[in-house]
Amino acid sequence: MKKVEVAQALAALKAVGVQPGDGLLVHSAIQFLGLPQGGTGLYYQALWSLLEDKPLGSDLPQPLEQGTLAAPTFNFAFARGEPYDPQNTPSQGMGAFSEYLRQLPFALRTPHPMQSLAVIGRYAHDLASRDTLSAFDPGSAFERMLALDFKLLLLGADIQAVSMLHYSEQRCAVPYRYWKDFTAPYRTPQGWQSRTYRMFVRDLSIDPQRGGPRIELYPVQAVLEQRRLWRSVTLNYGQVAVCHLRDFVTVLDEFLQADPWSLVTNRP
Repeated sequence: MKKVEVAQALAALKAVGVQPGDGLLVHSAIQFLGLPQGGTGLYYQALWSLLEDKPLGSDLPQPLEQGTLAAPTFNFAFARGEPYDPQNTPSQGMGAFSEYLRQLPFALRTPHPMQSLAVIGRYAHDLASRDTLSAFDPGSAFERMLALDFKLLLLGADIQAVSMLHYSEQRCAVPYRYWKDFTAPYRTPQGWQSRTYRMFVRDLSIDPQRGGPRIELYPVQAVLEQRRLWRSVTLNYGQVAVCHLRDFVTVLDEFLQADPWSLVTNRP
């Protein structure tokens, strides 16, 4: 496997327009970028240097002060009735970099037990304070990132991984999802409590053999590229890409408002 040095990661991030002080929602599949020399923390080092506009130091990782990082730390065990501990429940299927961020000693986590974010930096306390019934409700951390003009950063992951899809699906009330409440034990500073949260879940009666509706977001990327709102570079076997979250949501809303089924590839 090809190797990745921190200088390569820095160059790729600069090329796609990561700037000092940025807020970034990061989706990652770093296995496609090569073998990081020094481990997964290489990407945090590169991002810290750019967001703080400081040279790399030997005492990293350090907290961010100017920039903000958010990464999905989803885990759906709560939906099966399993206890949730915000401090210790790991993310599942979100990639090694998201789990690395979650475990940093200065990282915070947004409260939703199924669709949480690990957050670090300037707006971390703001985002982590937003305890909404659904992770994508008005006033949620996801909506706040839009208001703060966060950028979407894909590290090896492609557009299919972008969780902000669910924000638009909820706002547009797409017919291939429905509301469902989930109740399970939740650990708080005051001890274990029974809590209820909700998700806008897939309708599994639609093509049940394939797990319900299947969404393809590549048409959204094509429009963003056509409008010159998407920047990407190749790094070994994968891509590093950036766009503004607002632009992603605007284009996605255009598709869903024109036809809520427009991105479903197995429409009944």
